[in-house]
Amino acid sequence: MCGIAGIVRFDDRPIDRQRAEKMLSHMLHRGPDGNGISEHLRCTLIHARLAVIDALGGEQPMHAPRTDKSGPLHLVFNGEVYNHRSLRSKLIKRGYQFSSDHSDTEALLLGYRAFGKELPKHLRGMFAFAIWDEDKRELYLARDRTGKKPLYIRQRADELTFASLPATLAADPTCRTQIDQDALLTFLRLGYPFGSSMLRDTSEVPPAHWMLVDPSGKVQLERYWQAPPISRTSTSIGAIDSVNEVLAEAVAVRLEADVPLGCFLSGGIDSSLIAAIAQQELKRLNGGRLRTFSVAMPDALYDESPHARTVAKHIGSEHTELMADASNVMADLEYLMRVAGEPSADSGMLPSHWLCREAKKHVSVALSGDGGDELFGGYDRYRAMSILDRHAWWLLYAPMGIFRSANERSLLTRVQRLAGAAKGRTPAGQYARMIHLFTDEQIALLSPGLRDALTTNVMSAWPDEPDVAHAAMRWDLRHYLPFELLRKVDRSSMAVALEVRCPMLDTQVTDLAGHLPTSVLMPGGRQKGLLRRVAARYLPESIVDRPKRGFAIPVGRWFRENLRDDLADRLKDPVLDSLGIDQKQVNKLFDAHINEKNDHTHRLFALLQLSLWGRWLKDVTAEFPSG
Repeated sequence: MCGIAGIVRFDDRPIDRQRAEKMLSHMLHRGPDGNGISEHLRCTLIHARLAVIDALGGEQPMHAPRTDKSGPLHLVFNGEVYNHRSLRSKLIKRGYQFSSDHSDTEALLLGYRAFGKELPKHLRGMFAFAIWDEDKRELYLARDRTGKKPLYIRQRADELTFASLPATLAADPTCRTQIDQDALLTFLRLGYPFGSSMLRDTSEVPPAHWMLVDPSGKVQLERYWQAPPISRTSTSIGAIDSVNEVLAEAVAVRLEADVPLGCFLSGGIDSSLIAAIAQQELKRLNGGRLRTFSVAMPDALYDESPHARTVAKHIGSEHTELMADASNVMADLEYLMRVAGEPSADSGMLPSHWLCREAKKHVSVALSGDGGDELFGGYDRYRAMSILDRHAWWLLYAPMGIFRSANERSLLTRVQRLAGAAKGRTPAGQYARMIHLFTDEQIALLSPGLRDALTTNVMSAWPDEPDVAHAAMRWDLRHYLPFELLRKVDRSSMAVALEVRCPMLDTQVTDLAGHLPTSVLMPGGRQKGLLRRVAARYLPESIVDRPKRGFAIPVGRWFRENLRDDLADRLKDPVLDSLGIDQKQVNKLFDAHINEKNDHTHRLFALLQLSLWGRWLKDVTAEFPSG
């Protein structure tokens, strides 16, 4: 795990080394074990290393010397290639010679020499990497299938820069830090931007894509992997064994590390299943007890640590319970903003960061259960889509007033939400209403400057699938998972230099789960019904049958109590005005929440994030005023 960055010129003007040093300085938190800058006329590569595999042989930037058939190659790489040993064996048989003992980075570099642009098809892992071909003066960029590792680019007429984070790009003194209005609109709609960063002219290499930039700056972008077509004939017969087999193998290959390794354990289905399989594999290898980690929340209503203890005792892991340090929430949020350079409306970033920060004191690598909900039907909204498919015709015309209830979790409230979603009329429109942060009507009041842009369709990439629940899962796999959840995991963990591995997002697991129809994944509409049947082979019934709970904190109550003044101060920051946010509308949301007239937790957290981001952006602009 690492931080990577680089600058490529499309002319022969020299690259100021100070720019590279500024970018490296920003991302040192991602790689405390080593760093380097290598300069190759038109290209400068930058790397900060977290050493996990082959500490002695994996230093970067890494170089492959000239051969009779190829010029020198130079590489920076963030991630892990889990099949690097088999890839190495394959390359050795082809005559390639390795200088390292077991570096996955070298396997990647020589793999490019052997397979060229098709290299990602041969990789199993999480990765974002850049390769500079010195003779061809070409830059090759690639990103893993589900977007576990980030890769941002910023292109101008005369050069292209890339980095693991938007904030690293902004650390370049020549970067102009202006706001992308389309990304701002997407953020207000969904709580996260996708495709484009909040910084203008900054975008991401999409997951499952490679990009080739030629000497003139012309870009070739190609997708190398697609989720498989959904089977129309698969049944549950054999599915349990198949999922168990591929998941066990996915966990096994992720247990390789030259540093201490552990597993997050929340007590939910996904992390508990991963931990159980990992402990079983370690026992088979005589590798001792797995180290598991849970975080005890300060509020009993949000604390799942007792369930984690139950699982740890059942599987026999060496369990450590960490107390979340919520004493300085605003300072933590400000730090994460400086690290990322982009807002997120997901308050789950805080407990994720607290867990990673505490776990880092014991291990450098942790397995997680991320991806299980999107692949195996873990969200209630997937079941809601199936219900709407049958009942939207009458819910569309039902008077909203008959469903009113003061209880947010009551059946009436759920039906009210369904009735509201039904007004979307199409499956894409219905799903948009389910997952929205602010409605378009609210955005028109909150940010009048965005009114003309509201005609754009945020769900334009809705999958063409007759099974509406599976279409929603596909949309989440391409948007919510990489651009919200995995961003959060990467930023929360790498802020403390902790590597997080996700067995659920293994290539074979995603291919199998993506192939199975909803009737198999969610039999009878039960969330993660198939995965629960797999988990029943490893876990107590009390854990298998537990309803899903998110990794959450009582931030809404904190906003009314100990964080009230801090929140008020930041929501009154003039920087929100500079972003086009109407202060009167912000005040209305704040007052309604404080007086318990409405629960605006998520919207207020999003506006808090915008305020912190705007302040960060202003500070960066002040540091490099000549941008």
